[in-house]
Amino acid sequence: MVSDDLVDVEFRHEEGDVLAGQSGGIYSLTDHLLTARANRLQAGQADTELRSLSHLDEESVKLLEHQVTAAHRALFEMDGKALLADEVGLGKTIEVGMILKEMHYRDTSDSVLILTPAQLAQQWQAEMLEKFGIEFVCNYDDEFEGFAAHDRIIASIDTAKSDRHRKTVLARDWDVLVLDEAHYVKNEDTDRYDLLDRLSYDYAFFLTATPIQNDVTDLYNIISLLRPGLFGTREGFHNYFVNKSQEKLVNRNELQKRLSEVMIRNRREETDIDFTKRNVTTRTFEQSTAERDLYEAVTDYVRTAYGEDQGQKLVLMTLQKEVVSSPAALEGTVRSQLDDDDGQPAHDTLLKQILECIEAIDTPTKQERVQRIVREAQERVEKGRVIVFTQFRATQQQLLETFADEGYATHAFHGGHSSDEKEEIVEQFEEEGGVLVSTDAMNEGRNLQFCNVMVNFDLPWNPMKVEQRIGRIHRIGQDREVYVFNIALEDTIEEYVLDRLYHKIDLFNQSVGELSEILTRLEETGRNFEDEVFERLVDADSEIELENNFDEMAVDLQEQRDLADKVEDFNSGVFEGFDLGASDD
Repeated sequence: MVSDDLVDVEFRHEEGDVLAGQSGGIYSLTDHLLTARANRLQAGQADTELRSLSHLDEESVKLLEHQVTAAHRALFEMDGKALLADEVGLGKTIEVGMILKEMHYRDTSDSVLILTPAQLAQQWQAEMLEKFGIEFVCNYDDEFEGFAAHDRIIASIDTAKSDRHRKTVLARDWDVLVLDEAHYVKNEDTDRYDLLDRLSYDYAFFLTATPIQNDVTDLYNIISLLRPGLFGTREGFHNYFVNKSQEKLVNRNELQKRLSEVMIRNRREETDIDFTKRNVTTRTFEQSTAERDLYEAVTDYVRTAYGEDQGQKLVLMTLQKEVVSSPAALEGTVRSQLDDDDGQPAHDTLLKQILECIEAIDTPTKQERVQRIVREAQERVEKGRVIVFTQFRATQQQLLETFADEGYATHAFHGGHSSDEKEEIVEQFEEEGGVLVSTDAMNEGRNLQFCNVMVNFDLPWNPMKVEQRIGRIHRIGQDREVYVFNIALEDTIEEYVLDRLYHKIDLFNQSVGELSEILTRLEETGRNFEDEVFERLVDADSEIELENNFDEMAVDLQEQRDLADKVEDFNSGVFEGFDLGASDD
């Protein structure tokens, strides 16, 4: 353990001929075909047990009861078409892995297409191979030759819908379609939705922790892709289930009944998972005189240059982030700016002043502090494992050299490594211990439950990135308390982001899904979180005005959080009493 000292509508099917159902209800040809397809799952089998589970390596994947139940229901009670809507962190990917493993065992999945957000594609690839022994090619792999060349493909949904690949994707008849983060296709007027609507497949499994983000129509759109006609027309659905203000559900029992045909949702409190405690310690440290001079020089340059040329925004934002990371990170960007400034004397003078300030700094304050945290972890934590996150490669290199000089086993992880190299680095870190210094290339895609200490050496302005970092170690499978240390310099943009923004949205107690709701709503107003932070910095003429600017942004965040809470209350109304078990028949 590390001490805290440390630092009425009638529902009709929209497609297919109508047949007479045994109960006198509507039964479409589409339903008949779905049932026939589902029977393929049981062909040659005397039961509907998940027979492939006995072939899984218990060391690679530990199955939880709610996951096994979800996989079974999706396959055998929902005709192989289901919306897996467990809350964040309950292992929806594992549920899909079990489903695909069973279908492979029963020889019903010759072609499988998994569509994900771009940043999650390789994570899916790794988990399917490592946990279930199912090999997929990813669209980011060198050996990827297109959507017609492979039978098991994981790809970003934006790659699949692109002009280059769309025709090929739609030309195939896929056995299985998996769609991760299905709420991204909730808008029927987008290319993503159109792609999913046109795809040909036999079985489909959609995943989302937030099936409703704005109103219940989101849910209609997603489920209509899985089961066309289940809820009738969009207008009829909306009129039947939501009153005019869209704030109160009506006919809730009917909604839940129909949802139970296609959706599985588990909640944290309904499972046996005992998530370990998360301890977050934030420490701000006084800058040295030289560091303060450097910070003020960089801020002056950023405000001056941005006032003259807003086209430089990305570079200037980078400078403002680098100055609180390390002089090493800052220096390279400053020298590049000197080379690219086309001889503007005023700019050159300011940039040269920044370089002089860099030279005046001996050992950065934050570097000293992170050494103390690592030293403590070496004494109290198994194999002394610590993950240190930074946004910049130059800072990473400096930290690696510092830790190596002190005799620690060091490991570097960044986006320049191949997939195989990344796998090897993680394995070495687990075996040898020591310090792994990573860029945000590890924000997503790797599970590091064998480590329980993390340091945010510099903090991304986007809080989702911070939570993604923490999510590498604080997740299912972590059996120890997790310790997260945030390091920041006083009177800097980093401290403002921490104190006024992160704490306002209670970042470190939010789940990824909850945080996503807040940020999504903010960005739907047309504002990007990081852009907003930068604009409030450069627009301030004084420290008091800067404080006021960030206080205003904090109020905006609180408003978005209140709206997100209302959505969660609405979701709870939809899902309250939702029957998660099998029917009695």
